[in-house]
Amino acid sequence: MAFKSLLSIVSVVAALQGANAALTRRVACPDGKNTATNAACCQLFAVRDDLQENLFHGGLCTAEAHESLRLTFHDAIAISPAMEAQGKFGGGGADGSIAIFPEIETNFHPNIGLDEIVELQKPFVARHNLSVADL
Repeated sequence: MAFKSLLSIVSVVAALQGANAALTRRVACPDGKNTATNAACCQLFAVRDDLQENLFHGGLCTAEAHESLRLTFHDAIAISPAMEAQGKFGGGGADGSIAIFPEIETNFHPNIGLDEIVELQKPFVARHNLSVADL
């Protein structure tokens, strides 16, 4: 009996998830091969493909992939020792500040070494007309 009840619950949940997926509208992107839930996201597929091919060497997990992930993490945690010393909130989130102010941000001890990946990513920002926070 318990198995039958569990099976009924699982079936109802699966049906609801299927119905929700069917109601989510997707748009076809101009490239003809991707779809997105928001047309504004379509331009990001070209960025993804360019990064995979030209920065990550065809999608390999190389030093550039590792450093890009490290850059994203360090930018997101956004520590400001000066603000913290004043007793204020010392973070701001993933805003691209490490790439915007590399001469300051990459000299902060935990960010040492990120200057290389910041330089490697600059052509992608320029080529795709993105902000560094969007990359």
